[in-house]
Amino acid sequence: MYVVIVGAGRIGQRLTELALKDNREKNNVIVIDKNQEKCEEIARKYDVIAINADATQEETLEESEVKKADVLVATTRDDAVNLMVVSLAKNKGVKHLVSLVNQEESIPMFMEKGVKIVRNPALLIAEHLYRSIKYPDIEDYMNVGENVSIFRITLPENSKVAGKMIRNIGLPKKSLIIAVEREDRFIIPTEEVKLEPNDKVTVLAHKDVVDKVTGVLTSK
Repeated sequence: MYVVIVGAGRIGQRLTELALKDNREKNNVIVIDKNQEKCEEIARKYDVIAINADATQEETLEESEVKKADVLVATTRDDAVNLMVVSLAKNKGVKHLVSLVNQEESIPMFMEKGVKIVRNPALLIAEHLYRSIKYPDIEDYMNVGENVSIFRITLPENSKVAGKMIRNIGLPKKSLIIAVEREDRFIIPTEEVKLEPNDKVTVLAHKDVVDKVTGVLTSK
């Protein structure tokens, strides 16, 4: 693949490394950054062309031969810069556009342009920490799209749902138990499966009902 990466910071450098180490795909990587030191550093460390220029300028993208790119990835910490870059790349015919998004309010603008977004890791870490505070019984939590979550809860020893079939435990609508781990067994459950204390239960649920699901599974 011909990959253009805008931003030679920590994320851009790590992405470059992963693209070059991919043994299943031979990637040709071009990196663009306004910071000369970062360009020199990434050019020393990896077999890439580093362009020391402003990616929001059309001539810079032309220098990177962006028209033949399979994908352009914007990784800067400035959403305005990332949005400008992906907009220019889209106008030049790049089909696959990916961008780091640093502020929640910026997400709709990127989505309108059909850009695949990746939220800033700092935001994700903060959200994960807050969920750990809000839902202390949830062990693992992952968002799937904007409105759906997957999470895992271990049933307490004296759980009210222990000994009951899944269909009888009173899960709210828009939620589904998709896996049960019991000691060394992995169960893909049907509604007839009975839950037991210490089962690790993985749930797919709409964000609106996470509180209710947690209440059902942790009730004593």
